[in-house]
Amino acid sequence: MITTLTARHTGNAGILINIEKTDTEKNAAGEKPERVSLGIDVFCRDRKRLYEDTPEKERAFLLDRIESGELKALVFTHEHGDHFCLEDVLEAWRRNPRLPIISTRKVIQKIRQSSPKGTVVSEGALTEISPGEKGFVKLEAAPGMQLTLFNSPHMGDQFSDIQNLVCLLEAGDRKLLIPGDARPDAELFERAARWSPVIDWLIGPFPLLGLPSSRKKIAAALTVRHVLAVHLPRPEMDAHGWRESAVKVCERAADGLPMPLFGDVIGENYRL
Repeated sequence: MITTLTARHTGNAGILINIEKTDTEKNAAGEKPERVSLGIDVFCRDRKRLYEDTPEKERAFLLDRIESGELKALVFTHEHGDHFCLEDVLEAWRRNPRLPIISTRKVIQKIRQSSPKGTVVSEGALTEISPGEKGFVKLEAAPGMQLTLFNSPHMGDQFSDIQNLVCLLEAGDRKLLIPGDARPDAELFERAARWSPVIDWLIGPFPLLGLPSSRKKIAAALTVRHVLAVHLPRPEMDAHGWRESAVKVCERAADGLPMPLFGDVIGENYRL
């Protein structure tokens, strides 16, 4: 049995984690490999047009996976449109009313309030993480994927009232840190280190690696083996050269952190 772990970039900060198990004998006989997926912030629509939405091609791909049952659960780190699209979530539920959704109080409230009358949703499909939760919340998000969540402040003083979830994911033999839009303070990385001091993949907003102050805090708390930088601005909206500046900081840094892969291509698959 061959196990392959991949991450697919679905738009802005959206990541689809896939575990695929291939039996060489069954594969030779024409049988499809076993595959399970977990989606984190995979449906997004940024009203301000600063960041890339989930393209229609990716949306259709995700909805097909949901309808077939391969995509086992959705996680949304917070309610901002560049991480969460209510309309797409309601369509996902129409395709599969048993689909589990894990998120913040505000996101779950929006889903409950907007679900069409008569919509049949299986008991326990919605998991709300309380904004008052101070510890780690552990869940089996999908077969072979253990998810640990904790609340961490959203970056930017203007968003101090936004509940943001940090995702710590053990998938196969890999440990992933996916922080949503968490403020890059020392406590964020120290809490992640209590879960695992070694992170195989950090998949997060490019400023985490493009700010020297943030890099210093990451390097002080964690050993990071690989980085995928996402949440990149649309090229036509990057008048201040944020992406280019982040690349230069990463190239010059001598802090032991790996050079990130930059998620410029939506739909790209990364071997984890």
